[in-house]
Amino acid sequence: MPALLRARRGLVVAILALTACRRASPPRRVVVEAAPRVGVEVAVAAPPRPVDAAQIDAAADADPARNAPDAIDAGDATGSTDAPRAEPTIRHVAFASDRTAFVVMPRASEPPARLLAMMHGVCTPPSYVCGAWKSAAADFGLLVCPVGNSTCGPGGTGGPTWEEPFAAMDADLEASVTASRRQLSPRTTREGAVLVGFSRGAYMAVIFAVRHPGRWPFLILNEADVELTVPMLRAAGVRAVALIAGEWGAQLAGERRTTEALARDGYPARLWVMPKVGHAYPSNIDAIMREALDFVLAHEAPPASPVP
Repeated sequence: MPALLRARRGLVVAILALTACRRASPPRRVVVEAAPRVGVEVAVAAPPRPVDAAQIDAAADADPARNAPDAIDAGDATGSTDAPRAEPTIRHVAFASDRTAFVVMPRASEPPARLLAMMHGVCTPPSYVCGAWKSAAADFGLLVCPVGNSTCGPGGTGGPTWEEPFAAMDADLEASVTASRRQLSPRTTREGAVLVGFSRGAYMAVIFAVRHPGRWPFLILNEADVELTVPMLRAAGVRAVALIAGEWGAQLAGERRTTEALARDGYPARLWVMPKVGHAYPSNIDAIMREALDFVLAHEAPPASPVP
């Protein structure tokens, strides 16, 4: 009997450790109403480091007291039933003396490829935040994911992170896009470009769109409760927004309120809830991202009528 009690205590401790991201409470949201001054950092608290999705799922299965909603908001993405295809081609493109971008090559052989870009968050490498949905990305265009300017952990042993002003992050993204378009074979168009962000990277995505109206007409924001307003999005030339949040994460409630408020004002916005995860990806993230891309790109501006 004592052995059984010790085992149960160990299980409880493991579940608590694995779900620490879910219970951490970073500040709910940052309001981005105007572009920050160049070189001035916007205060955004670093969210907790993501835990591997498989570990979170395993902990949940062992916890009979979990209280998960029965339904998600949109597109209960379950993935394709088609036969598996060849893995997308990955390139690592240098855009600075000591940094590279994780690049997913497009499957389509005919150029130009649509530009997709993504900003990772704190201690989360592009190989995770971009690599987990590389199959969907390759079907939509060329995905460019720059590595942050710093690292977590002692002596730079941890994952990459960002420790520079937002203006410098913005410049890094543009440098990585320019280098990728110059060094890789497929011709790329920025018409209808999509900017994606995970956690702190999603705050960056909104700020970059505000700083450069029309440059990023479509946003996909994952695990970041950024307060969005219709006037701000329209002024930035953003045509549609997809929001994604973990079912067990701290960002879901705020993202849900934001989506509902935008929809009430007639703005194209939709929320996906990632099942059984907190601040991490579920196993079906590729299918969720595919649906999110389909949603935002359905709001592309129609081609201009030919002049008679």
